[in-house]
Parts: sequence; structure tokens; C-alpha cells
Amino acid sequence: MFWLVVSAVVAVAAAPGGAFWWPRHLTRGASVAFGLSIVVTAAYRGPGDNAGAGWLLLETAGQLCVLAQVVRRPPPRTAVTTAVIGVVAVAGSPLRIGLWLTPPSPPGEIVALCAVWALMAAAAVALGAYLRSLDRERVRSVTAARREQRLRLARDLHDWLAHEMTGIVLAAQAGQLDGTDQTRTLRQIEEAGTRGLDAMDRALRLLRSATDEPATGGPTADQAVTLAEVGAVVERFTESSRARVACEIADLDPPRPEIVATVHRVVVEALTNVRRHAPTASTVLVRVARAGADVVVEVTDDGVARSPRRRRAGGTGLAALADWVAAVDGRLTAGPARPHGWTVRAVVPT
Repeated sequence: MFWLVVSAVVAVAAAPGGAFWWPRHLTRGASVAFGLSIVVTAAYRGPGDNAGAGWLLLETAGQLCVLAQVVRRPPPRTAVTTAVIGVVAVAGSPLRIGLWLTPPSPPGEIVALCAVWALMAAAAVALGAYLRSLDRERVRSVTAARREQRLRLARDLHDWLAHEMTGIVLAAQAGQLDGTDQTRTLRQIEEAGTRGLDAMDRALRLLRSATDEPATGGPTADQAVTLAEVGAVVERFTESSRARVACEIADLDPPRPEIVATVHRVVVEALTNVRRHAPTASTVLVRVARAGADVVVEVTDDGVARSPRRRRAGGTGLAALADWVAAVDGRLTAGPARPHGWTVRAVVPT
């Protein structure tokens, strides 16, 4: 009878597709194995010899493996029910030896032996519960990382599109004025629309290639840009704005990709805010320079804001930009400029 129980338990615990590989019917198989162990313990009538003790140790090892996996994997209610049956089976199995020894063992020794087996079962349950908590934490971490990645991509897509769509709106409004070069205006609208479509394609590619690695909330290698692209953003702004734009971009020799991506993000956000909130600005200064071990990017305009600049309606605004800069250990400030206007300034360590 020993070999029957041992075979059942070991088959569930260690066979390919067994407890360590989480079969679909692990709980059912474990319940059958534990139940068979209890039945054998109740029906066994000896002998309590060394051979039986050897089989008992092998069976116990298999039961403990199954018990840990039963606690770790199934739904909570099923895990608790099956674990209770497993603990009873493990704790009672030494009775097959203790009750049939020659000469008979004292009752105290039999109880102590069962208590030791019960402690081993409790340890298996604790191990399964610990592994279960690690599994749940891993799932939560992956879920949170995926959510953060989606939110980050949504913020990026919004900022890319907001910059280009605002340019389209302003170009369309300018095209309605007398004496405007309609061909040039339409070309600007076409170019801005194409860049907006490219931004959507880029976001979709990032979503399709997204991994399970935790997101940091800041720039990544997939978002690498160059200082030339920063200059191109300023140039496009100049073409669609009535303001006089001055651009000073120092050689950063060569900067890390995340630093350039941060500079690009700050410039895009600041110029978009100028378009939306200070269309009457006559001068705009964009400056990127080194200050010791830091890179400083500053965008200043002299316009009078027609609405608060703290947050764009429906957008992520300066709050999200501050999070982006903080992700690379930088700091962002934004506020009124003297005598009038607005300044966005980011300092990023290299």
C-alpha cells in the first residue's frame, strides 16, 4: 500500500506537467493523492519496519512539494481547502509506523513525531504562501509598468500632436488674412499634418514593440532625438509665428540621448504654450547652453497670456514636463518674466 501512495504523490509532484509546471488539474490530482494517503493511514495494519519508514520519507517529500504548489497556484478558496487536506495527510502519515512498531512506541513519541510532520507541512504551506505573494507582487509590478508605459506614450503622443495641430490652426487662421501667400500657408499646413501623422505612427510602433520592463516615466532610447531636431522645431515655429525668434543652441559635446530628449521636450512644450497662450508675443528666445556640469534650456517670450499657462486644457502641460525633467534628476521652473512674458527653464545634470 505504501508504494501506491508514494507513486500517486510523486506523479503529481514531479512528473512532466506536474506540480512544478502547474497542470490544469493540479488541485484535483493533489486532492486525490492526499485523500489516498489519509485512507492508507487509516487502513494500514503494519508492519512498522525500516522499509515502511523509507517509503514514508519519500512520500512525505512528494507531499510537501505538492502542498507548496497547491498553496501557491490555485484560487484562494481552492488552495485553502486542498492545503487543509494536505496538512492532515502529512501530519497523520507517521501513524503508519508509530502504531505498528515492535515493541510499541509510547504515545508521547507518536504525538511528537506527528507534530514534527505537521511542522514540515506548515513550512511547506508558508513557502507556498510566500511564493504566492511574490507572484502577486510580480503581476502588480508588470501591470503598473504597462499602465505607466501606456500613459507615457499617451502623453508623448499628445505633446507631439498638440505642437503640430496648433501650428496647423495658426497657419489656417493666417491664411484667411489679405495678402497672405496661400501657397506657402497650404505647404505649412501640409508639412505640419504630415509630421502629426508621423507622430501617430511613431507612437503606434512604440506601443506594438512595448516590453514588460518597468517604465521610468522619462525619456528612453526609443525616443532618441538630436540637437538638429531641436533646431528644426524652433525653425518651424518661426515660419508659422509672427514673433521674432532667437535661437541659441550650444554644442553639448556630445550629450547623452536622454539629455537631448529632455531638451527637445522642454522646447516643444514651451513653444506650444507660446502659440496657445501668448499669440501676441513679439519676441521669443530659445537658449540651450552649458552651465558647469549642467545643461540649461530656457524659453522666454514677451507675450501677454490670454489664459493660465499652468496646464493646457485637456493636456498634460507643465506638470508632466516637470515629471519628465525630474526623471533625469533635473529641475524645472516656469513663471512670469520681467517686465512681462513667461519663462520656462530646465536645468539637467550631465
